[in-house]
Amino acid sequence: MMRLEAMGLLIACLALSEHLNLTFHTHHRILRADRTQMTVDLREQLAKRRASCIVAYLQPFRIVESDDAAQPWNVTIEEVNRQTWDYVKLHEIAGAIDVGLDNPYNLVVSRDGALALPPLSHLRSDQAAVEFFNRCLAGLLLGGVYCEAISVDSLDTGSIIDWKYLRSYRTGQASSNRFHELIRYQQASSMEAIELMYPRTVRFSQLASAMKVGLSVLSCVARLRGDLLLKGVTGIARRDWNSGLSNLWIVIEQIVSHVWDQRIVGQAVIDGAPKSRRDQLSDNRTWTVAVKLEVLHQSGFLDAAALQDLSVARKARNDLAHEGQTPSETSALAALSALRHLLGAVMPEQRIPLFDLNLSDHAISDPFAPREPRAIEPQYWMEIPKLPNELELEQLEAKARLNVPDDGGG
Repeated sequence: MMRLEAMGLLIACLALSEHLNLTFHTHHRILRADRTQMTVDLREQLAKRRASCIVAYLQPFRIVESDDAAQPWNVTIEEVNRQTWDYVKLHEIAGAIDVGLDNPYNLVVSRDGALALPPLSHLRSDQAAVEFFNRCLAGLLLGGVYCEAISVDSLDTGSIIDWKYLRSYRTGQASSNRFHELIRYQQASSMEAIELMYPRTVRFSQLASAMKVGLSVLSCVARLRGDLLLKGVTGIARRDWNSGLSNLWIVIEQIVSHVWDQRIVGQAVIDGAPKSRRDQLSDNRTWTVAVKLEVLHQSGFLDAAALQDLSVARKARNDLAHEGQTPSETSALAALSALRHLLGAVMPEQRIPLFDLNLSDHAISDPFAPREPRAIEPQYWMEIPKLPNELELEQLEAKARLNVPDDGGG
């Protein structure tokens, strides 16, 4: 009897142990599932709060004001000297612009002119990212906002935080990247940070409107390379006639090829021309740019003024390419005028604001041209450190200008 009771007790103990073991493992699985769910939830929460991006910057520097900004950008000379400007405002997102990416992705713009793209698979190489950024910048330029091209050393990586701020982690070595790094970290010197006072300003709605117009032009002429357009217009503004003419001429040839395919080859296809004729019309050795331009003129697509500008630009480009002859200002400007004629002919119903821009507002003046005398009324002063004997030299020069005889007394 005692043995049976002991055996029953043993069976009960084993059952209890098995139940406790099952309960422990069940509880452990529940805890592990809870931790897994918490990890997933945390990752989702973090993903919503910080999104990685590729960053470049508007050049020249601009402050981008959102249309609903409560306070416009303002920096005082005291804040410049003490490095106390509001760096947070520089990181604020002004808005997002549709640049043709798949939903829900857009080009994000911050207040200091930083531009952010999502790290999509087709943008994860330096050349692809640079080309896409330049296409967007060319869109802004065509839409009437002066911009300059970026290159590989202009790329940063960064992140969008809480969809309110755009933080960049500098990797690009371009001067604009360095400048933005310094002003964002409140580390810019007074001479650098003075750019924050009275900067060029553009409203976000202006950027969005300009982009819409510019991308419509680029979509119409798919061959048109944005980076070459940017470099050509920048060359004109910087008095770099070589760069201005050579880049704009490539753009001109791209547009001429587009028009030729649409109007000449395309019409031959519509007319049911045999393949041999279509191939012959597509032969660039037979139909050079000069011949194509003459045919387009004879067909009424280009007027005499356009053909004249194109002839001047073409000759100067050939002299540059074959003879190494630097083009004149007149021939470089003829290329810009020819571009205006061509785009106007391609899109006669579309006003292209690029050609309303006053490039002299962004231009480098001729350093050898006589300067017009004008009154200088400086608001702020900064002492310039003197070189040895420089102060004495300046005093003598001042006496010479005033026709004051040197008494030898210093």
